[in-house]
Amino acid sequence: MQRLTQYCAFILFALLSTQAGAQAAAAAAPVKIGYVNIVRIESESTIAKQSAEVLKKEFAPREAQLLEMQKQGNDLQADLEKNSATMPAADRAAKEKRFAAMAQQYQQMQRSLFEDLEARKRETFGGFVTEINAAIKTVAEAGKYDLIVQQAVYNAPQFDITEQVMKEIAKRTGGK
Repeated sequence: MQRLTQYCAFILFALLSTQAGAQAAAAAAPVKIGYVNIVRIESESTIAKQSAEVLKKEFAPREAQLLEMQKQGNDLQADLEKNSATMPAADRAAKEKRFAAMAQQYQQMQRSLFEDLEARKRETFGGFVTEINAAIKTVAEAGKYDLIVQQAVYNAPQFDITEQVMKEIAKRTGGK
């Protein structure tokens, strides 16, 4: 029994020694950390700029329609303000009713446009999130980083690898 106790104590000592040695080695090796500014990638990368252009072209007709409706509403409002004192009550009431309906329709169309645009932005960005993550992984492995963070309260410039990631994205997408 005493021999078993000695054997267990020896194994415990060996495990602790090995673990302490591993911790000392890990503590001696510097940790390499990088930071990626995703917001900057979303706004400045070539793929993001192209996506924004596509969305702008896609939603341009609806925006033009909204601007035309806004102009018509402003003209109607100006007419009401200018001529309401001299126009018959029935005409004034009809124009006010038409103006209220137009304003309501404008707000609905504006809200619909905003919701559709935001949904398309999410779809588009979702499509290249995978590409961004793959580029981050490539840069991290090539630079032998131990940790890459995407959100930070503060980051020193020497940790920022955003530019490298944007170059990798451009290389992967053929500079598109």
